[in-house]
Amino acid sequence: MKNLIQSIAVAVLVFLVAQGALAQQGSGFGFKGGLNYNTSGKYFQEAGDIFSQPGENMGYHVGVFYQLTSYDIALRPELIFTQSQFETDLGKVEYQKIDLPILVKMRLFQVIGFSIGPSFHYTLQEKFSQPDLFEKPNPLGLGFQMGLGVNFGPVGLDLRFERELNENKYTFENVLGKEDYKRQQLILGLSFKIPSSK
Repeated sequence: MKNLIQSIAVAVLVFLVAQGALAQQGSGFGFKGGLNYNTSGKYFQEAGDIFSQPGENMGYHVGVFYQLTSYDIALRPELIFTQSQFETDLGKVEYQKIDLPILVKMRLFQVIGFSIGPSFHYTLQEKFSQPDLFEKPNPLGLGFQMGLGVNFGPVGLDLRFERELNENKYTFENVLGKEDYKRQQLILGLSFKIPSSK
């Protein structure tokens, strides 16, 4: 808990310093939304499930962002509401959470960019189809996101990978023995940055 608060404080400080230091070229607020696919990390094993049962581990997200841009580099904090679910051998897990990713975006070419950064989470609600078989995690969490995207004017489309880093995890004793399951997601998002009035 103490480490999470310190991490958030550092992230906010970095944002404030960057806001004062970077040129406001192409900066502004925007909206975003899209689909989330939860995975255990066994991508090849789960690849068939994406097509045969696409809705089983699927969810959605909506939110807002502010992009602070200087030439080919941008700082982009986002405030996102996520609702999703995933199936395990022990039953279904459904959850709602608030995400605060703080990403550094680098434009590689004119329309293609790479983004990476920490992501803070607060779980609002979790439902387990078999509650006795799950270890409920701490609602506060820390992870990271990274991905590639394309931009056409104010419209952006990106695909990110997200993984939790801290001890917020589920323990499936009957499935994975003493191993831990950390929540991971593939996130497909569509965004729109409000054009500047200048």
